[in-house]
Order: sequence, then structure tokens, then C-alpha cells
Amino acid sequence: MMRVLVTGAGGYIGRRLTAGLEGEFELRLGDVWPIDDPRFVGLDVTDPRQAYAAAQGIEAIIHLAIASGHEGEHEDDEFNGRRFDVNVKGTMNVLSAARRAGVRRFVFTSSLMVVWGYQPPALVASHAPARPVGTYAVTKHLGEVLCEDAARNEGLSIVCLRIPKPVDVDDPVWKKGPVRPQWLAFPDLIQAYRLALLVREIGFEIITVVGESSRRRWDLSKAERVLGYRPTCRLEDLGFRLGEENEPYPT
Repeated sequence: MMRVLVTGAGGYIGRRLTAGLEGEFELRLGDVWPIDDPRFVGLDVTDPRQAYAAAQGIEAIIHLAIASGHEGEHEDDEFNGRRFDVNVKGTMNVLSAARRAGVRRFVFTSSLMVVWGYQPPALVASHAPARPVGTYAVTKHLGEVLCEDAARNEGLSIVCLRIPKPVDVDDPVWKKGPVRPQWLAFPDLIQAYRLALLVREIGFEIITVVGESSRRRWDLSKAERVLGYRPTCRLEDLGFRLGEENEPYPT
């Protein structure tokens, strides 16, 4: 089995993604906070030494670690400083660790917010040039730039997945209000990461993966062509009510 390090494995996405990938990959769960799992390794991505130690013997990395503590946009100066440390410097550290440890595939978790500046009703291409809105989006765009540089100059094979908020369809909190038409269900998110790990002949690719809906305006053709991705869930067909693209997060 492919040996895969997941950074940020204890987070909202990390917990559900690792559960979905179990059995097919040999996982190492990295996080700054302890996880009650024998596969856990302590990993603060702002520390290059910890990043390098976590990458030893690994064949692929899924990089999920972000500065957490706030949902959605947050522009507080102190938190934004932490955001840059984790999202930009941390990504640089993990990329460097991957190169030095001989990792062959790197899957970077970018964000749909990188292209949030394309206003409706424009169709947004899968690898559209960045138009970030807010500092979170800026840090994710800088992460993409670092990944492209590492692929071009260091020979890493890198897939950048631009994703929206994933929805746990079994959690009733998500039905308390409307969902955004771009949000996707976890089974499709897990599918995308699995394919990004396994797809061959990748140098560097930016690929958008969003949920399928009657109001989708983000192009999925590249995900379908390059990864073989096929969405399987439509939230509106599962009893969720579609709202606007900027619907507030449920509490």
C-alpha cells in the first residue's frame, strides 16, 4: 500500500478524509494536536524539523494543515499573521520536507476562495488565474505558487485541489439552513483525494472540485479529464436546500 502522510489529520476535513482512505493506503496522521491513534505523529508544520521527520519513509503527502480557529473570512491582524505562518511558511516547510525525503506525490489543499473574485454568472475555469478575496484566499494562492515552483524546480509531482466547504451529509446541523451550491459531500471529496494520489503522469496541476448542483458555475471538466473524477452526490437530491453562494455557515 502507498504510504501517505496527512497533515492536519485531526481537523474537520482530516478526520473524515482519513476514515474514507483507510484500508487502501497506509496512513500517517500528522497534527499539532494529539490524536488518539497509533498512527499519529506530532507535526507543527511551522517547524521544518518536525515536517522532515514526519515525511520519512513516506511516498505521498496530503497537505491539509491550516491555521484554524475561525470559520470563513477573518481579518484580525494577529490571526492573519498566524495564517501566513501556517498556510504559507508551513506549506513551504512541508514541500521542502517532501523533496528531501524523496516523496513522489504531493496533494495540496487549496480553496475555491482563490478564484472568489469571479462574480456570477461567470463560468469559472478549473485552473482559472487567481482572483483571491481575503487573506485566507491570498495564503492559499501563495501555497499554489509554492507548489508550482517545487514541481518545476524540484521535480515533485503535485496536484493542487481547489475545494469548497465539504458537507457531512450525516450531520443534521447542515440541514438547519440552506447550503451553498458549490459545497460538496464528503464521498466526492474523498474520491477526489484518492484519485489525486493515484493518477499518473502529473507534473503540476491545479484542479477544481466542487459539488454537482443545478447552479454549478465551476468547471469540473479538468477534474473529470485529468483525475477521472465523477461526482456522485447532489446535495439538493439528498434533502438539502440550495441557497446563495455566500450563505452563512450553520452554527
